Amino acid sequence: MINEDRRDVEFRLNILLSEIGDAAKYVTHDQELNPNARPHGSKEDEVMSYGQVFIQLIACALLRGINLDEAISKALKNWQEADWRKSKANGDSKILVGIMGNEGELIGEAFLDPDANNLEKINGQILVTKFLKPAHASFLKKIKAVITDHGGIASHSVILAREFGIPCVVGTGNATEKIKHGQQVQIKMNGDQAIIIII
Repeated sequence: MINEDRRDVEFRLNILLSEIGDAAKYVTHDQELNPNARPHGSKEDEVMSYGQVFIQLIACALLRGINLDEAISKALKNWQEADWRKSKANGDSKILVGIMGNEGELIGEAFLDPDANNLEKINGQILVTKFLKPAHASFLKKIKAVITDHGGIASHSVILAREFGIPCVVGTGNATEKIKHGQQVQIKMNGDQAIIIII
């Protein structure tokens, strides 16, 4: 990158996005996937296109001070966890088992909000939802703990809970179906697992 005219991350990001767009054309113009589309370059051109995506992505990461080994390690772990998969529900109607995303044992009132559409109404309860997104961060100051149906140890729910220092249990499978709004629930730790007891 030392010989480049521009080495700023904004410029690199724009090149990366244009290269991703170019790489996508090899898929949208694939003769088997889309027989009516005209070809978009040769196989060698496609290989070069993916190479450019990788190089520009690495350049952006380095300019942002990202440790590549750490980034790849975390991404592979998240991929192996497959936290995008729907978690399977577990047995007892009064006991749920999940992954302890952020440690903490407590008892509190459940605030049931499966799709996280009513977070502005929460005030010191335990949020029971399907999953959290980064956009929900502003509400976490008013949440006592988080219990989700889905997600793994590297999910957004866990990252947000750790950032705000609140207990978090993910991957219960069916907490939003088992726990009713206003019920008292207890979160207990059991190694890497979390036990949720509906009181």
